Amino acid sequence: MSSYKAFDLDQISLEKRVVLRCPFKQCNARIIPLSKALVSSKISIDKAPEMVAVGQIPSVDEPRTESTSDFYKVDDVWDFDNIGVSRAVENLSSPIELASDPGEPVTLNIERLLICSECDKGPLGFAGISEKDAADVKNLKYFLSCNSVVYDV
Repeated sequence: MSSYKAFDLDQISLEKRVVLRCPFKQCNARIIPLSKALVSSKISIDKAPEMVAVGQIPSVDEPRTESTSDFYKVDDVWDFDNIGVSRAVENLSSPIELASDPGEPVTLNIERLLICSECDKGPLGFAGISEKDAADVKNLKYFLSCNSVVYDV
């Protein structure tokens, strides 16, 4: 197992199965498999909320908290193997700007936090709704911090 900083995304191949797991030592729950599609959804976000982060030594008891900018964007909560989503939290963070391929940036209102569904620790990421979408839970987009999970090869 390794941290995001120690993991080479170019290592991914169809033959090699990589699983993103909870970083907490006593848990190690499977969060989501790493795939080419997940890697291609990686996005950098400025001014994102602070997440737990795995240091150079994976599976530490208490990963430190830090600002991170690299996230995997997941459109459907059912793509995760194990993830917990908090209830809507008011004033969680200021809206953030997401770059969009064609057109203007998308403003995202952060509404919820992602935690491990096994140990209830986190936050490992966040969920939000674009200002242009209706404020409906079906429109939530999920952002898993690249630094908040361990990579199990």
